[in-house]
Amino acid sequence: MNQTDIEDILNVHLLAFGDEEGPEIAALARALLALPDTISISAQREGTIAGNVLFTPFVFRDHPGTTCYLLAPCAVLPKHQGSGVGKELMERSIDHLRSIGVDAVFVLGVPDFYPRYGYVPTDKQTPYPELLTIPESWMALELTPGAVAPLSGKPTAVEAFMHPELWDTSAYG
Repeated sequence: MNQTDIEDILNVHLLAFGDEEGPEIAALARALLALPDTISISAQREGTIAGNVLFTPFVFRDHPGTTCYLLAPCAVLPKHQGSGVGKELMERSIDHLRSIGVDAVFVLGVPDFYPRYGYVPTDKQTPYPELLTIPESWMALELTPGAVAPLSGKPTAVEAFMHPELWDTSAYG
């Protein structure tokens, strides 16, 4: 990925999340893109990046052999929202993650978007379970049958996600 692609991806996150959250999400995306294990999937329209989703390792301490990723952030440029870009991102990313042997994907997200793609609420812990006030927003997508049920113990995300405020759902919904 070249510097122009990175800047385009950051711009998608900045614009999609707006003036209030955009700068923080773009900074998070920049930090995640600098990590070697981050998976970045983009969708293009009119020759430019119209949407992007990032995936980073998510490890359950008691099950280090199960390959899990955390989906975040996911963004679509405002002018392309509602036009199928988000659907393309989800379908392409699921196909890619399955093809590389990922067992499960977790997301703290919008409860009426991700279930369209197979994500279901999960009782598996977040890094800060006491901050999960909207349980249906914590979801998992099982890519390997039977991979999620045995997961237990406290999970760990990449350092950029190990901040309590990123897991606090009390301000939403």
